Amino acid sequence: MTKHKPPMLMMIFRIILIVTTSIDIILRPQLAIILKAAFIFGILLLHLNDHLRNRFQFFENNRMIYYLSMMTSIVGTGLYLIRFDSLPLNFYFVFPIVEIFLYRPWIQIGLLILHVFVFLGAMFVLKAGVQEALFPYLAMLLLIYLFRSNSREKEKGNLLNAELMEAHAKLKEITIVKERTRIAQELHDSIGHALIAVKMHLEFAENMIDADPKKSKEVIGKALGISQTSITDLRKAVDVLKDDQAWKNKIKLRDSLDDLIESLQMAGGLTFELFFDDTAEYTSKDIQKGIYETVREAITNGIKHGNARCFHIDIFVHESKLFVKVEDDGEGCADIKKSNGLRGMEDRIHSLNGNIQFVSTKDNGFAVEAEIPFVSSVE
Repeated sequence: MTKHKPPMLMMIFRIILIVTTSIDIILRPQLAIILKAAFIFGILLLHLNDHLRNRFQFFENNRMIYYLSMMTSIVGTGLYLIRFDSLPLNFYFVFPIVEIFLYRPWIQIGLLILHVFVFLGAMFVLKAGVQEALFPYLAMLLLIYLFRSNSREKEKGNLLNAELMEAHAKLKEITIVKERTRIAQELHDSIGHALIAVKMHLEFAENMIDADPKKSKEVIGKALGISQTSITDLRKAVDVLKDDQAWKNKIKLRDSLDDLIESLQMAGGLTFELFFDDTAEYTSKDIQKGIYETVREAITNGIKHGNARCFHIDIFVHESKLFVKVEDDGEGCADIKKSNGLRGMEDRIHSLNGNIQFVSTKDNGFAVEAEIPFVSSVE
């Protein structure tokens, strides 16, 4: 809870009460002029004390001075109330209670007790009755306390709303970052594979153009087809970011893998062994999409980074788990450094509640091994 400054309307009301009390003092004929001036000067000092305490940080940083200022206000106003017993002074005597309950972060019990004792002393001196003085005073205390409780609950609600809005803004920011990462991964997976395939076809056509022009022309045509397909895949990748239903309109997983392998075998120089358990066709489309993209990225990485020429792909279901393994005969490495492709495979498999590991040794190929809980398709 924070300290609240009295509203301007409260300050204006104080001034009105001071002016009214000063006029009342002036109109009392039994007082000498010098006493009238002294009493008016005293009430102005009390008001100045209240104003300085509520408007300047100096009193906040010096607790003892703050307590002395409050005690001066309570005792001083109580003495004026005993001396003049006017309605404006009765109202003015309420202000310290309002400050204690409403404009402080905690209730100062000592000042509250002092206020009660000063009030009881004024009752005793003025011989005021319990019904006409004490009951209204207690009712006033209860009313101000209830108002404080309501204000604090409202303040807590506003603070909670602010925290919720801040959390929503952070969640929105995280969502945007995740979406950007997803876009980058989709583009890396789809376009990266297509560029590798086109490069291999063009290199093959360049090497065979003199020896076998017909074959070279056929391979160039295939490269053009792959480039056109990559443009289509780029559009689909963007569509997938907007709606994951796009993959559900694709052909079967086995057919997609066969198309992937066929697009790379055309240029020659690459061999593939695919073992595919047809049970994998009955898993959810999200898992099928994840398997396809993992296999595609594993092949692309093997060609690009390991100069691999032979790939062995195993996809099978065993004991409610779906296993994916892609091995190549590339150069391998002793120290695996995770590129965007490897990190993308990790993120993809982890998003499916699976596990993945990369195995490699120098000059002994590279293997990607993934394990995913088998989830039956609901379609």
